Amino acid sequence: MVAGCPSPGVRAQGCGSGTLRDVIIVLGRPALAAPTVAAAAGASPPIAAPAQGPDDTSGLHGLAARVAVAAAAIGAAVQLVGSVGDDREGDEVIIRLGRAGVGHAALLRDPAGRTPVAGQEREPAPRLDAQDVELGLRYLADARVLILAEPLETDAQPVALEAARYHGAEVIALVPSGSVPDPDVAGAGTVLEAPEDLEAFVDVVARYAVGLEEGKPAAEAFLEATASTGWERAEA
Repeated sequence: MVAGCPSPGVRAQGCGSGTLRDVIIVLGRPALAAPTVAAAAGASPPIAAPAQGPDDTSGLHGLAARVAVAAAAIGAAVQLVGSVGDDREGDEVIIRLGRAGVGHAALLRDPAGRTPVAGQEREPAPRLDAQDVELGLRYLADARVLILAEPLETDAQPVALEAARYHGAEVIALVPSGSVPDPDVAGAGTVLEAPEDLEAFVDVVARYAVGLEEGKPAAEAFLEATASTGWERAEA
């Protein structure tokens, strides 16, 4: 099931072929920010008001959600492709993405998974396998930039890269600090290691993606993104 879309064969804005063009697609599983201390102390904590600090002003958590929200805040057309659980936390993620101006036409609901919440152990994580990635990306007609916000399963990665090649989309892959990038991903686009301080990093990724979406060369777009945020890459 795809959140916000009608049954197959019925077309709506953001669903099906030919309705969305020139967008930034962020691929990954969004999460909720940690609930407030007062809420967490109760037996049935409300989730409508997660803690909002400088890193999660949308009430969302994780690179996928935060990069998508940051790019939308700059003015880009953004769609988040991925999955959440078929639970109330998943409902809240969808509401908050909508409020932030992030499209979620291709966000899948996994009835067997639990939507992640920062600081909480919630297993199993929503599924995001090759079939899910293929289905989600097929719901969107075109893309200029594809951001891989998390490492994908071995069989899902080529599906995402093939979709990027088909659309002629620029690829940005976000990987954990210190990890060795997959050669196929490294050869397909830009690989960025996520540092401990994610606030500036998220802004750089969003601005870099917007620059690529506008048709700027990668070197120029990245230089402008880092200059506008004051972010500096660590020396190798």
